[in-house]
Amino acid sequence: MPGVFGFVREMDVESANALLAGMARALAPRLPNTPQLFNDGLAGLGRVTLGIINPRPQPTWNGDRSVCLVMEGELYDTDGLKRELRARGAALDPDDDPQLVLQLYLEMGLRFLARLNGAFVAAIWDRRSRRLVIVNDHLGLHPLYYARHGGGLLFASGVRALLADPQLPRRVDKTAMAELLTFDHVLGQRTLLQSAQLLPQASVLEYRDQRLRVRPYWKPKSPETYPVRPEAEYGDELLHLLRQAVRRQSSGDEPGELLLSGGLDSRALLAVMAEQAAPERLRTFTWGIPGSDEVRFAGQAARAVKANHRFHALQADWLNRLAREAVRATDGMGNIVNLHALTVLEAPRRTRLLYKGFLGDAMFGFGMRPRYWADYTRQDELEVHLQAYRDYNVLSFDFAQHARLMADSFRADVGESVLDDYRAAIRASGSRQLSDQRLYIDFTQRVPRMTINGVEAVRLGAAVRMPFADKDLVEFSLRVPPGLRLGRQVMVQAFIRAYPELCQVPFSPSGLPLVSCAREVQIRAQRWAEWHLQKAGLGWISRPFRRPSKAYDGWFRTSLQPWVNEILLSPASLERGYFDPRYIHSLLEAHLSGANHAVRIGALVSLELWHQEFIDQSPPGAAFAAPEEALLVEGAMVA
Repeated sequence: MPGVFGFVREMDVESANALLAGMARALAPRLPNTPQLFNDGLAGLGRVTLGIINPRPQPTWNGDRSVCLVMEGELYDTDGLKRELRARGAALDPDDDPQLVLQLYLEMGLRFLARLNGAFVAAIWDRRSRRLVIVNDHLGLHPLYYARHGGGLLFASGVRALLADPQLPRRVDKTAMAELLTFDHVLGQRTLLQSAQLLPQASVLEYRDQRLRVRPYWKPKSPETYPVRPEAEYGDELLHLLRQAVRRQSSGDEPGELLLSGGLDSRALLAVMAEQAAPERLRTFTWGIPGSDEVRFAGQAARAVKANHRFHALQADWLNRLAREAVRATDGMGNIVNLHALTVLEAPRRTRLLYKGFLGDAMFGFGMRPRYWADYTRQDELEVHLQAYRDYNVLSFDFAQHARLMADSFRADVGESVLDDYRAAIRASGSRQLSDQRLYIDFTQRVPRMTINGVEAVRLGAAVRMPFADKDLVEFSLRVPPGLRLGRQVMVQAFIRAYPELCQVPFSPSGLPLVSCAREVQIRAQRWAEWHLQKAGLGWISRPFRRPSKAYDGWFRTSLQPWVNEILLSPASLERGYFDPRYIHSLLEAHLSGANHAVRIGALVSLELWHQEFIDQSPPGAAFAAPEEALLVEGAMVA
């Protein structure tokens, strides 16, 4: 996976070269491009890249080579910033985001960050002050992890690259494990290692003289009061900003493909891209089980706008081939049943650039529940939020099940820390309105700790653009009154007004169009007939009410059952002391008997594969020798 990495620590040249080379291989062992590396005896920086976005060699240097930068990702809407800098005499290349970020740092210090819009992470080594600065975008769309160790600092786009240092402590964070098993994602800045942390979104990390400081430069915050404004105006502004975001992210010569599902977010992107793109450049594709609802609805929507559409079949055996790769890409913090987007990289592709409807659900009402429209005591707020998770059936192992799953010693070590971390997220929102708290938690927890995992998997072989994450659009979503977010009302109504024809194609998960039409009447009549066939004992004649695009519940009790059992029932897994072996056996037996425990099994498998890869094995860094020609001292660059 592409990304950046490095360290600040006094080291001899041979040891520094070996560490950087090991971090590069740990981060992206299969990338064909030679890593771009630098070290000067005090600090080392590196980048591995697919060569799709900002392909020029890095580090990027200032004129006297006193400051350098490595960056992954890209910026949008930079024309105004470039004009300002050129007016001051700066010479800027037209399409070089790392050069722009470095020049902004030289001209303005760190004051420029609030003006950036993009998806990026950048590390700056300032030799003048012996200071390392790391910055990321407003949502942390390129995760960056760091660890203080050995009198210095390690950082990388993956925890696995930090482990290239064989001396880094490998103590497992049991609270992070418990959070993953509960919410299907880790909370806060935890990772599965106690020694490693995630850099928070919209942050500045500064490290100098063994002193570390991390501070935010932006925070998602809803207003205390909302203006009186017609609902249609909110919808019109939403569409304007979405169109603007797509234009900003469609620049350049690299053609892209839209990952099209049956849902509203990618459908909205399809509609906007169809307005803006030439017909020959409008390309879409869908993955899933042949004949599933998502596949059929996506294909019908693509045909409605005459997009060049293709389909990639999802099959159970992808886990046999790629599960370990998916676990590596997410550092064990992604559930394998959510990482099948990785399989699209196996199919022949027309492009190396993908567009996703990432984030649209969270920012416009996914987590909103009617019970949020009430005032509760501080003590009861947490339970109301947890009940909303139960409404959506997204608590993998609810708290009442922890006593059965977890060994007594494991539970004692975790204590109340999972709930404490969630309470901290509520308090950090700065709001007493539960709907605003939930939006804040989605932006700062669910999105950067879970939703991003599917993006990280795809980045193993393609660049990903996410128009809904445009900063202007994100800030607008925070200004939408909670009542208009409930049921995704503002987005649904705006889409109906602007794109009535696409609304007649059914959507997931309802399987119905958004508007009353002949297609809706036909579907409801068919469902009525099938219900009566079921009541008459003739259900074998009717079709399933819903046909999902994935079938892990069935796969885990059929073709993948031996694979699951081999992982979870191995002596090494059962003897780790984390879980009660009797419960693991009973969970698998209940699933085999027809209960659907696929998400729970997926989380357990992800954790076990991560332990096998990173805890049981010898340190990755020990296997990496220093490169012979890929790295030179004093700022060498390798393209």
